[in-house]
Amino acid sequence: MTDKAVYFITADDDFIAANRAREIFEELSADVTDDMSKEVIDAAANKTDEAVSACKRATEAAATLSLFGGKKVVWMRNVNFINDTRQGKSNDVRDALDDFAEFLAKLSPESAGVVINASPVDRRKKFFKDLQKFAECEDYQSKDPISACADFIFREAKKLKAQLAPGAAETLASIVAGNPRMAASEVLKLANYVNFERPITEKDVVDMVPIFGEGDFFDISNAFYSGDLNLALSALRRYFFANKNASARPVISILQKQNSLLIQLRSLMDAGSLTRTTAPQPRGAMERAAEKYAEAFGDTSIKSNYNIFSQNSWYAGSKLAPIAAKMTLKKLIDCQMALARAFEDLIARPGSDESTMRDLFVTTLSGK
Repeated sequence: MTDKAVYFITADDDFIAANRAREIFEELSADVTDDMSKEVIDAAANKTDEAVSACKRATEAAATLSLFGGKKVVWMRNVNFINDTRQGKSNDVRDALDDFAEFLAKLSPESAGVVINASPVDRRKKFFKDLQKFAECEDYQSKDPISACADFIFREAKKLKAQLAPGAAETLASIVAGNPRMAASEVLKLANYVNFERPITEKDVVDMVPIFGEGDFFDISNAFYSGDLNLALSALRRYFFANKNASARPVISILQKQNSLLIQLRSLMDAGSLTRTTAPQPRGAMERAAEKYAEAFGDTSIKSNYNIFSQNSWYAGSKLAPIAAKMTLKKLIDCQMALARAFEDLIARPGSDESTMRDLFVTTLSGK
């Protein structure tokens, strides 16, 4: 830690700012044994007078001496009025922030430590510029939410003392669509999955993390398996147009998962255990096949893309089986290999997401 009295944390995402502020508050409070010397002030304001009150309460908390001596630590949490909202434009709020900044500028680090996290912020505001002059400032702004989320994942892993293999953070950030709350939860799950004994790999992420916001990806998947190249390319274009910094990795992930299930279904059809038809499977067909191959497939209570019988039987028999019936086993295996090669291309050529996926679609669906 620095010897500053004020720590000002801002970010485009409120969770990232609050999470970092909590870390600093806990570090500053580590040697403070008196709970009365630690104070958290909720500064999320819906009204002008609430914003003014939050500034005054933070000032009073930092200025009040501890009953037992020593340092006061104050966290002004979730400030939401350093911007162009109605509260942020108020003259009363502006004056309160000016007074607060003047107080903070004179604050001694020996007497108090004040942590402030704010989001969203207008970086043109006087209060923001004032604190840059004397506070320890961390500003997590990024035009790319996936990149910002990946940085957050690295910090979370470090805090957990978990290791990340190359590409794991970026893949996880893409799968959770840049959502740091989801990322924090999944990092902890993945760390426990590898038992903190080895680095978390891209494969761990792809295998263990559910797709966040699967609707867009399923639209692409449905178009891809329709066999209509123009329809598939249109879906792909919509995805990358709507998401300027979109990653292809979640798309490949969901295509690989579905293709794995299709391979199993087609194998069961070729073996005569399921009917090869583009109509839904007959009632009870999936259950009978599951019973027949119970020894080979094992426990179906744990959902896995490597076990078709762990899926919802209606979904497998009515939605996936008709797709498998239209494709040969060789075609599905070739498709799985093409997806693996596309994933390798993404690693070898960063930033080629859209062109790599377009080449994959054209090559696979045109049969060239």
